Amino acid sequence: MNRRYRKLRIEKRNRLLELAYIDPITGLGNYNAYLERTKEKLEMNGKKTVIILDIDKFKTFNKKYGHMKGNELLKRVGEEIKHAIRKTDIVCRLANDVFGIFLVGEVDVENITGRLNNKISRINMGDIWYNLRISMGVYICDKDEKDVQSIIDKAIMAHDSIKGKYHVPYGIFTEEFEQKVIRESEIENMMEEAIKNKEFEVYYQPQISTKTEKMEGAEALVRWKKGENMISPGEFIPIFEKNYFIIKLDEYVYERVCENIQEIKKEFKDIPKISVNISKESLLDNKFLEKYEKIMKKYDIIPKEIELEITERTTVNNDIDIRNMLNEIKEKGFSIAIDDFGTGYSSLNMLEMMPIDTLKIDKSFIDRINIKEEKTNFIEIIMFITKKLNLKTVAEGVETIEQVNYLKKWNCDLIQGYVYQKPLRFEEFKKYIKEM
Repeated sequence: MNRRYRKLRIEKRNRLLELAYIDPITGLGNYNAYLERTKEKLEMNGKKTVIILDIDKFKTFNKKYGHMKGNELLKRVGEEIKHAIRKTDIVCRLANDVFGIFLVGEVDVENITGRLNNKISRINMGDIWYNLRISMGVYICDKDEKDVQSIIDKAIMAHDSIKGKYHVPYGIFTEEFEQKVIRESEIENMMEEAIKNKEFEVYYQPQISTKTEKMEGAEALVRWKKGENMISPGEFIPIFEKNYFIIKLDEYVYERVCENIQEIKKEFKDIPKISVNISKESLLDNKFLEKYEKIMKKYDIIPKEIELEITERTTVNNDIDIRNMLNEIKEKGFSIAIDDFGTGYSSLNMLEMMPIDTLKIDKSFIDRINIKEEKTNFIEIIMFITKKLNLKTVAEGVETIEQVNYLKKWNCDLIQGYVYQKPLRFEEFKKYIKEM
């Protein structure tokens, strides 16, 4: 009886250990196992390298093929990683589609990441080949490092640095990443107070008609003044997109714009249409339109006085039924602009398929205008297509009279840039309206 009891206790303990340390989908170690085994390896002599790897758009794969096929894929990826590394190395599934790899000894980073990429980028399951893309973060440990969580975090930082960069399969941790993370943390600690204290201010950059030389519209741009210093949108916007605070900021800016339009309407008969940027994260919010309509009514604003502006990369995002969303926006009476056109991966067919009104040509294309060369360029093609589709065009970042003349020649509708006016604070903007 005692022997049988001991056997049952051992079996129960083994099952508990299995639950605690084994990933049931892949059969690999889990996060707990990775921490334990890595801790042991850190005591060994020699170079140590950590790789964090995940499958890009794994959620989309799960949606398309189902969770059973998704689990099968995770198992196959785990097997391919094991084939790509040495038997003495570690691979565990840390969470969802994230795998942790730990290598001891000299490692050629380019060679190992290339091998992993080759093995996982095309996987066969049930006689069907699936093309995948993976992202990897690499951290080469310092000699005396013993904090496992710290080294994992550094590999994750390296991984996050290349997420979305489709031609860069891996990133290597540098001290710059650490400083960047510290700065991100500082900004995150300040953002809630910044909203409460109204540190975010809306500036307006006029959009000038190429035919009348009069202002027809303006883009609302957010600026963050912290004390005597300005924090660049190029610094805080990507952080807010990552932590979803951008939803709150979008709403804050939209309300300030509605408030400002209400004030402009009291002073002026003819008012310019104001373009307001809306992030992909805000579009994913189910109550987005409901909230924006409520704000609009609060300030007695009508939809035709505002244009909602989304970036081109949002139109090709798999997380949003973008055509349905844009149709809903149009039904509410708003006009829609596509910003940064030409910088993403959307096709020209998208222009015909989606209910958009305005196309904004990115500054990078304006900068490439070569007046001396007569060869056809991207801008000329866009102008031809937009006229066929009855879309309005806005050229961003225009800085020279030569660029203005070129854009007039190809019938661009509106020009936005320092050649006419910089972004203006609201009081300055009202003076500009009066002068126009």
